Amino acid sequence: MGEQKENAIHELVKANKILYNENVLFEAFGHISVRNPENPNEFLLSRSLAPMSVEYEDVFTYDLEGNCLTDSDKKSYAERVIHSEIYKQNPEVHSICHNHAQALMPFTVVDIPYKPLSHYGAMFYEGVPVYDDYDVSDGMLIRNKQEGERVARCLGNKRALLLRGHGVIVTGESLRKCVMNSIFMVIDAENQYNSLKIGKPKYLSYEEARACDQKTWNMDISQERAWNFWCSKIEINNH
Repeated sequence: MGEQKENAIHELVKANKILYNENVLFEAFGHISVRNPENPNEFLLSRSLAPMSVEYEDVFTYDLEGNCLTDSDKKSYAERVIHSEIYKQNPEVHSICHNHAQALMPFTVVDIPYKPLSHYGAMFYEGVPVYDDYDVSDGMLIRNKQEGERVARCLGNKRALLLRGHGVIVTGESLRKCVMNSIFMVIDAENQYNSLKIGKPKYLSYEEARACDQKTWNMDISQERAWNFWCSKIEINNH
């Protein structure tokens, strides 16, 4: 194993714990992956495990068909096809998070779309589609290749996709950006929900949101500052 892959595994372990700590991967389900920096036709994802419990040895390597390349008798996530199909169809995506954040759930089932209204949602200026084409034989889980393909097509080149009555898929150009996108999407959904309770929100325009994303959230200094803050919170909670 090369140094780049080893570092990616360590960061993926931190990402799982950060997203649990920030109430995104808040329960025993949901998962985050990162494309193997040493081989773009592979990705790294924990075995089937609660995110807060993920450690270095729990991270397995998968190919873009969802096959586990790590020799182990431990079970893999059934929904790993979400990751394999999106990575296969979109080479710009380098990290994927599937979560069930409760602040986003209402926007998966009502006719009010999730739209950015603060800096925290700016990265979703291209819109967030809703997937509603389930294979009901799988209990509304994304666990077979054909449905994984449909999900990836519905996502297209957007940064996130809502799954009706199920949760959300968030992508990023890097692992740290995916973590940021996932956390900030929940914050902005809470902002939108609270705004709708007291009036008619004024959302960010396309140009406002795009400029914010490019000038603020795409900057390495912003991502590093946020990442270090979230890592520090984990360390504090562990003491």
